Amino acid sequence: MNENSANQMIVTMLAEGNPVWFVAAMVNMRSHDVYLIGQAAGYPDKAKLRRAVWAEKNRTRAAA
Repeated sequence: MNENSANQMIVTMLAEGNPVWFVAAMVNMRSHDVYLIGQAAGYPDKAKLRRAVWAEKNRTRAAA
């Protein structure tokens, strides 16, 4: 798994409402690192996170 897909998975999990500590445990990272990745995508605003996930999915589809 490359860094970009790991970051996208973290953002997706946060957008689904999972707490930072849970996401950190699932991806085997520190909570602080997960928080920073989420914050870059708009965390704690779940609507912003969902838009970031949606935009990434559309970029992937357009490139295919």
